[in-house]
Amino acid sequence: MRIGKKLQPMPFLRRHARAGKRALFVLLLLCAGLLLTLELLSRGAAMIFNRAVTNQDMLRGSITAERVLADPFGHVRFENLDWKDPDGDTILFVPSGSFQVRLWDVLTKNFKATTLQEITLNDAEVSVHFSDDMKVDFIRPTPAMKHVNKEDDWMDKVSINGLNEEQRKQLGARKRERRQHRLEKNWSNFNRGDRRIHTKLRLNNCKVEVFVKHRHYLMDRVQLYADINTDDAMHIDASAGGFGGTMIGQGITLRGDIDFRSQDLPVCDLSLALYEVDPSSLGFGLNIHDKMTLSTHFTGSLANPDGVGVLQMKELHIPALHFTNVTGDIFYKDPKLTFKNVHANVYGGTLDAVGDYDLDTRYYHLRGHGTKLRTRDAFPKDHLSCLVDMDIEIDSKGSAKDTITSGTFTSGKGHYRLLPFERLAGRFTNAYKDLHFYDVAIDLAGVHIRTDAFRIQHGKLTLAPIRLFDARGNLLTTFDQDDIQ
Repeated sequence: MRIGKKLQPMPFLRRHARAGKRALFVLLLLCAGLLLTLELLSRGAAMIFNRAVTNQDMLRGSITAERVLADPFGHVRFENLDWKDPDGDTILFVPSGSFQVRLWDVLTKNFKATTLQEITLNDAEVSVHFSDDMKVDFIRPTPAMKHVNKEDDWMDKVSINGLNEEQRKQLGARKRERRQHRLEKNWSNFNRGDRRIHTKLRLNNCKVEVFVKHRHYLMDRVQLYADINTDDAMHIDASAGGFGGTMIGQGITLRGDIDFRSQDLPVCDLSLALYEVDPSSLGFGLNIHDKMTLSTHFTGSLANPDGVGVLQMKELHIPALHFTNVTGDIFYKDPKLTFKNVHANVYGGTLDAVGDYDLDTRYYHLRGHGTKLRTRDAFPKDHLSCLVDMDIEIDSKGSAKDTITSGTFTSGKGHYRLLPFERLAGRFTNAYKDLHFYDVAIDLAGVHIRTDAFRIQHGKLTLAPIRLFDARGNLLTTFDQDDIQ
């Protein structure tokens, strides 16, 4: 029996095996070195943090943190971060938060705007200013940040009584100019320049105040997620538990996108909902506190977007009128809100209305037509029973004393106590505890009652002569106020 020779590996296979072992060894060595480097980086997180904030030139002033911890994968947690301006005043204080950085930038010590990939701020107070071209800057929080659900209305501090619309615009412009001059020196804390930013921002339970278009908004319990890419677009999803300042309410949601690719200004596609807004904070002038919800979709230039949405109110009380289930369409074109197709139930009947509201002057105008209003619902103790159609107008200059309600009314058949009548008609105006009725006509069976006017001012009745006519229009008799009293 022959025994063959033992097969030997070919020379080139032996060489490749040795090369593979060396490559595997080098790879393992590199991995071990990388892990060791990452571990050293994590242990020196504070040093890395200090180097990064010292070398950056986007944020004006100094940034410090009491505690900084990092893991080997570029995730850094911090506590009590304090950003101060050169005068030593705090621009932003963050009790806790975290951020994610690009490892390669850290390893090569090449810190830039895109090094920061994600940032999370917890329980912070953030104050932001938007310029007219919607450039963002961060400023020192104002004292109003401590009182989110209170109104910040300069009209409460400056007398506007007796001023017309143009004078109010000029007064507001001067007020805003002084505030702009006082604060603009602090509105250069964030210098992005032409740097590209691509990061994800999260706010958890923060307070946020925003200065935009010379208005001041305060928001509490803010939850926000924004995916920002200044070369492309930003997606935002935010909510707030309460807000104050120029407008007071109980909740906000904001969702949508901002496109940065426009050659001029960024273009937005945003849906904004404001919940339980207090109308009196908007200066509706009638001490109205019935809550309303505004849902609006904004499109166009971020600096001057156009908005279309809806208005909803469960109840609305104005002098002598009680509306329920108020709905309508809203159109926003800075600085005006226009209301169309407004519909409401009132005293068993319905009201359809249109109107507008100026955010700068706080002037507003409403026009409405009421159909089949039941007087028994409106005046339950006055023994008057009929259905009334009414045209109503409300014109306000932003205060109760400068609000006038006027209109006309006509009724069908009805009765007052046991006295039947064919029709009631007339005109009316109501201006701050001063109610006038004009051209009042009461048609009874075979008798017509007419009076030019009667007035109730601060609860006191002033009555013009009352004339009685027969069916042919002949004057039967006249009563004046002394006769009646």
